[in-house]
Amino acid sequence: MVECCHWSRRSERAGSATISQSRRPGRTATHRVGSSRLRIAPTPIRWYNLAFRIQTGLRGPWRRRPPMPVIDRRRFLTSAALGVAAAGLARPEHAAAAGSDLPAEAPGFYSFRLGEFRIAPVCDGVFHLPMNSIATNAEPAARKAYFDAHYMTADIFQLQANPLLVGSAEKLVLIDTGVGPAQDWAPTAGRLAKSLQDAGVAPADIDVIVLTHCHGDHVGGLEAAVSEGFSKAEVVLSETELDLWNSPDAASKVPDWAAPGVPALQKTFAALGDRLRPVKGGSEIVTGVMALDTPGHTPGHMSVLVASGGVTMLVTGDALANIHFAFDHPDWQMIWDHDRELGVKTRKSLLDRATHDRLLVTGYHYPFPGVGHVVKEGDGFRWLPAEWVWDRET
Repeated sequence: MVECCHWSRRSERAGSATISQSRRPGRTATHRVGSSRLRIAPTPIRWYNLAFRIQTGLRGPWRRRPPMPVIDRRRFLTSAALGVAAAGLARPEHAAAAGSDLPAEAPGFYSFRLGEFRIAPVCDGVFHLPMNSIATNAEPAARKAYFDAHYMTADIFQLQANPLLVGSAEKLVLIDTGVGPAQDWAPTAGRLAKSLQDAGVAPADIDVIVLTHCHGDHVGGLEAAVSEGFSKAEVVLSETELDLWNSPDAASKVPDWAAPGVPALQKTFAALGDRLRPVKGGSEIVTGVMALDTPGHTPGHMSVLVASGGVTMLVTGDALANIHFAFDHPDWQMIWDHDRELGVKTRKSLLDRATHDRLLVTGYHYPFPGVGHVVKEGDGFRWLPAEWVWDRET
């Protein structure tokens, strides 16, 4: 059984990181961060912005998220350890609107227990992509009927970006790093640092970063790994994925919309040096966390399996990128898959495995928090969100 819980792990440095999520009527949650002050100011990877312009023809100035404020980690830690729900959170966005007792926004994380692991999807925000980039091999009438039935607009569709924290007594792992600072194609994204703060985690507490693949909405926050952000994290990705994006002729091997990002990504890889750890499918990343080859979206795309207490969770990455057509019509293709036919094959295989093995599933682009199961339905499948559970001590 999956339960909502409080998160607590001892950092290898002084202090600790604590995640707690609690809701009570008339209150908001309070969250803490370790034992020192930390300024988070990651440098953007700008290439995905350009790639989106290439695809859509958008123009306009670069948008950059303002620097994050200094975080008083000791003050947050003290309140979190007491488990007290305060009247407001540290940042002004959490303050109640004038004339209202309700907070303007909720913390961008949701925590639950999976055996010995503490799991927390953390929200990086949302962005939009053109509708004509998906279901490219479907009949126009079928596409329109499907989109209408699912309240999907004719021009764009919305995607969440939900990196995932996986914590144990050994390590704190972050799967994917979000968009990075907000871009003109993703003006409400770039919230990872804030969501981590709300969850009681400082970027410097992350031991391992796992990249499912190297598209900009998953690696955009990676440059923080070479700055004062994720300062100690080992970066794990597929051996095939690293070989592709780090090769001298990488720009000619990836789709045109992805090529502008290659130089910045290679610069980041070079700066990481021996903190990069390429792995093969089936390799154990940390105890209980295993890499799973799921090629198609990119040649080296990998999903992740997290297993503990008799429950296995599939972290899909972009192998199952949408809760609608990826489940109902897994044979529908999208331009964002490097190999569209292989992407279809991988989707069908993952859906079959998720239903047969009754896996818990998390999706990076699913409506937050993106946790649920796959159900076989007719010739396709259906996404079944897990119920949220609050205020459960474990």
